[in-house]
Amino acid sequence: MEAGYRVLAVDFDPQGNTSSRLSQSDEANYTGTPSVRLFDENMHEIQPMKCVRGMDLIWTTKNDPELSEIESLPLNCVVNPITNLKASGILDNYDYVLVDCPPSLGRKLVAALTMSTHVICPVQVSGFALDGVEGLLNTIISVQEELNPELENTGMVINNLKRGFEEDMITRDELRKAVPDLVYKSEIGVRGQLDVANLNGVPVWSIKKTSAREAGKEIRAVIEELMEKVG
Repeated sequence: MEAGYRVLAVDFDPQGNTSSRLSQSDEANYTGTPSVRLFDENMHEIQPMKCVRGMDLIWTTKNDPELSEIESLPLNCVVNPITNLKASGILDNYDYVLVDCPPSLGRKLVAALTMSTHVICPVQVSGFALDGVEGLLNTIISVQEELNPELENTGMVINNLKRGFEEDMITRDELRKAVPDLVYKSEIGVRGQLDVANLNGVPVWSIKKTSAREAGKEIRAVIEELMEKVG
């Protein structure tokens, strides 16, 4: 947005964190089309919500039960979001569309992959956080083969890296060694100012603290690497 691009965000995560941070308003004041309606058939009248931070938004409420229940629908529902968005014509209004989806494998994730040109996978190297990576990569491959051959996997971004924790650093190095072409060179460490930025719905580099500036450098590095991959 700072670069002048027109951006639409689509929130498929039932937690609704993207929606609450971008909108900076109470759910009662949400306007336009909720993301769960994209899964309906022939839902071609779609109205994004204008947000104070500059992005437009197709939103979800916090802990939305209706969006969670999408997992009980027939599998072919995953093609409805992209079909509806194309039919509505609104995609022509934007340079980029960002889709946030839950980390769990399921219909919402498959729908997001089906409607995307590129995917970026944030991963943590601590504890059991890596256990789901293989399943995610297999899901991406399945979508490429069956639903969206144009989808490109830009790779994994190591996130919440505890650089002072030896086990994290060992696991990071092992991951880079195992799949060097699938791991971003840039990585994001654990920094308290990122939580502050998320809470206030602002870019971390807008916070006037040294630690925030360092966090901002890491975020910008990831964005620049992503843009280079996307072209």
